[in-house]
Amino acid sequence: MSNAIDRRRILGGLAAIAAVPGCATSRSASAQVVPVASAGSTASAGPAAPAASTAPAAASKYPPLPPLGDATFARRHDSLRALARQAGASLVFVTSGTTSFAYLAGGRVERSERLIAVLLPVDGAPLLVAPAFEVERMRRQTRFKDVRPWEEHENPFTIARDALGAAYGKAKILIEPHTEYQSALALGRALPGATLVDGTAAFERLRLHKDDDELARIRRAVAVTQDVFDAAFAGLHAGVRDREVAQAIAERFRAAGYTGYALVQFGALSALPHGHPHGEALRDGTVVLIDGGCEVDGYWSDITRTRFFGGEPPAEFRKVHGIVHDAQSAALARVRPGVAAQDLDRAAREVIERAGFGARFTHRLGHGLGMDGHEPAYLVKGNAQPLEAGFVFTIEPGIYLPDQFGVRIEDDVACGPDGPIVLSRRADRMPA
Repeated sequence: MSNAIDRRRILGGLAAIAAVPGCATSRSASAQVVPVASAGSTASAGPAAPAASTAPAAASKYPPLPPLGDATFARRHDSLRALARQAGASLVFVTSGTTSFAYLAGGRVERSERLIAVLLPVDGAPLLVAPAFEVERMRRQTRFKDVRPWEEHENPFTIARDALGAAYGKAKILIEPHTEYQSALALGRALPGATLVDGTAAFERLRLHKDDDELARIRRAVAVTQDVFDAAFAGLHAGVRDREVAQAIAERFRAAGYTGYALVQFGALSALPHGHPHGEALRDGTVVLIDGGCEVDGYWSDITRTRFFGGEPPAEFRKVHGIVHDAQSAALARVRPGVAAQDLDRAAREVIERAGFGARFTHRLGHGLGMDGHEPAYLVKGNAQPLEAGFVFTIEPGIYLPDQFGVRIEDDVACGPDGPIVLSRRADRMPA
């Protein structure tokens, strides 16, 4: 087959393949794609994850989820007030451009050199401060209708101070950890008697537990991602380039109505844990690793699958894939409230070490998942934080053999009250 690729053919091929029931798990005469994702996970507990479909990814397939209501944001504000009180603070300061702002305001607003910020008193209503010319946009993009404007010739920090009142002149103010340094300094100058308090611990705690509405959005993101990845693997053919596959995946996410991405790595590049497409052309007998996800109403999925393209997978690939799968199973078996995050990493790492590949598992086991692609809790040595029901995280062991290939299997998991809730369909242990 020629190395010259028609991009429209790639996109059309993905759509056509995905439209054929069962085609995402079939093998053609020219290619064998393995392992095929299984229909379920024996390690899963709680509600079953949505089954992936091979139907065309279209917006109509994924109906809108019920919007988050006022009660949800009231609970979020109350939770942050409680955390601020525990820190001895009476006011919280959160600027735009941060995930915390989106979590509290109900919409993302980009970071700006002009102050846009939420000020949340522990004993009062929240206040949104914004440039006067941005007021209408803030009302449209956030849930705040009462926006305190400031004019271009005014100091926004003194406007915020005056709106709050004299009671906060000597307050302890909890500062969101991603606040720009100069903004914090300006707030301190406007309130010289106040004490600025590092809000890292409070804000990390704030979003650790996902409620049912948040979990529904992560589940949707997982389902869409698996549909798109199934179609991408089924549409592989000799000569296609990694960048073209990555672009086709992104376009398919857009066709489904979501923003998404994928890192696509062929052959030896799959041994780079954070490798990016380099324009490599796919050949028979090549390992293919795809890692990515999509965003649904602000919440992300993150999945990795590693398969073998073209011919029977060699014994070494089958061996490594089986070890990585066993490592993931060992970690899943440890998921329950009260277990330290680092214990999951240890469980997976011990499996890989016993198999003689310990030095080739070069990263932590996983990370929290939600409005940020990477957030607490981190599954890593040294993190003794106990898991709690409602935590959502990835479990993604890997083995990376330089100049040969790498295997990573990544699934999204919630900690349920009695064990793991596997949100994605796990890969088969062995190539079929």
